[in-house]
Amino acid sequence: MGCATPSRPSKGLNASSPTNLPAQLPEWQGRISVQVLGDAPSSMSASFSLRGDAYNGELDLYSPLGTTLGALQWTPQLVQFSDGGKHQYFNSLAELTEKATGAALPVDAIFGWLQGQHVQATGWQADLSAVSQGSLIARRTAPSPEVTLRIKLDQ
Repeated sequence: MGCATPSRPSKGLNASSPTNLPAQLPEWQGRISVQVLGDAPSSMSASFSLRGDAYNGELDLYSPLGTTLGALQWTPQLVQFSDGGKHQYFNSLAELTEKATGAALPVDAIFGWLQGQHVQATGWQADLSAVSQGSLIARRTAPSPEVTLRIKLDQ
């Protein structure tokens, strides 16, 4: 029996969407995993749909069965995590990604890395050698705890 990736619900933006992103912004889909080492190790893995840039964007996380685990949305005025009908607001994108994944992620650098750009992020080292094949690995070694981010894009 083969393995199939569930189709993601299309999330049309409307006037009630806080970001209202223009259609021409880049979009990526695939799998993401974040592993946090240290005193309280944790890991998360999900399918994702990412759209926008470091200033205005949306990241939807899905379970293996296609259920929405959470929706992250950000603009210069708003940083929000939606889980079902509940909305939580944050002061920064780093705070938001820590809530969603267990680690503060360098979102501005991630957008560059996904485009094959060698963007610097304090404490992070990105391996871009397989980005053209849709694979990205980045590690944070400082500050503690160590964090490993893996992204595998749908081709």
